[in-house]
Amino acid sequence: MNYDNETPPSPATGSMTGSKFSSGKPATVVYACSGCSDAGELADRIARQLSREGVARMSCLAGIGGRVKSLVTTAEKAEHILVVDGCPLNCARHTLRLAGFQNFDHLELHKIGVQKGSCPVTEERIAAGVHAAKEILASEPATENDVKPQPSPSPAAAILMEA
Repeated sequence: MNYDNETPPSPATGSMTGSKFSSGKPATVVYACSGCSDAGELADRIARQLSREGVARMSCLAGIGGRVKSLVTTAEKAEHILVVDGCPLNCARHTLRLAGFQNFDHLELHKIGVQKGSCPVTEERIAAGVHAAKEILASEPATENDVKPQPSPSPAAAILMEA
């Protein structure tokens, strides 16, 4: 099943839970840079896992850049936005900012040990990135010009740093 555009069914009940409230408004929307490097792939896989777990609803960053109305509306209606960037170029953050979005949380994988070009995607690295994303989401949502510190390296983050 492909859950890229919807909240996945809960494993326990099969019902839609997690990142959508009963109103259909997404509580948290996640965007990943999904760049061509291993770091971009890792960002993408982290966002997809967050979506599968019902933590956030993944949406299309290219649609934000292309100003696709329905996808921009998804971002506008989100109560909370998380951006996952794989490398220091921060393309996902720049894309949202250029589209007029200022209030979002930002997970920069390079700040927690991911090195573009030398960090093959593994299940352990995905899990460590998901853990870091959940730490960010557990804190207060971002406000305009708010810069949150990245999660402090945990034992799981050591997995991200291994070559």
